[in-house]
Amino acid sequence: MIKIPMQWLVPAIMGGWAVLTWAHSQDQERRKERARLAAQYVNPFMSSCEDLQSRIYKILELGGLDTLRERYPDGSYAEETLYLLVRFFGWSTVANRYGPYTNDPFVINQVTAARRTFSSASQGYVVGPFNFFAPEQKALGKVVMYTIEGEHGFEFDSISFYDFKEQLKSAPLKDSQSVQQSLETLRKAKTAQDIVGRERLANAQNHLVKLLAYLEKKEGYTLFPGSRKTCAAVGKTARLSS
Repeated sequence: MIKIPMQWLVPAIMGGWAVLTWAHSQDQERRKERARLAAQYVNPFMSSCEDLQSRIYKILELGGLDTLRERYPDGSYAEETLYLLVRFFGWSTVANRYGPYTNDPFVINQVTAARRTFSSASQGYVVGPFNFFAPEQKALGKVVMYTIEGEHGFEFDSISFYDFKEQLKSAPLKDSQSVQQSLETLRKAKTAQDIVGRERLANAQNHLVKLLAYLEKKEGYTLFPGSRKTCAAVGKTARLSS
């Protein structure tokens, strides 16, 4: 058995303890930074996805238009639905740029697929309600997002629905044909079948459900206690009414 001199043993133990302490400290810092990123980017992003997919599902699959009309007899449910969509544009941009999933292929693919359903003018998608090309998605996202000074520098937040309603009265929202057409079809539709562009909403909802399931598994918590359902596939054959 090799005997280690006492004058070597004490420094070795102290050195090993220092390494363990440093590693523990680094792990704690990483956890704190991860928690900060989750609170600042992941949580509000997931909330925007949940609110949008839930609204779409209720309208298309649960006859939600009648309930919304009862709650908003002035028709402002159309503006609120559009707000949920635009808020998703804003938070998805922020999360993809600054959040902890910026290099995650699944998250990137699902977000891209969801946004593409609104921007695509091919494969039978009509140009009209809920059709926002990429530049307009970016512009609309900026309308609802702003920065505030927080504990760790500037942080992002989104404006309230009431502020968004005021924004709709002025440019660029007031002059956006896509915005106005989307509001019009939501107000005029008696049932989900009357909503022009509903195929975009249904397909986007499917991607959001997949995205939320993935993120909730990664984050270890859920925003919805039950099991989410996806909208039935809708053929891309809708036509703009004259």
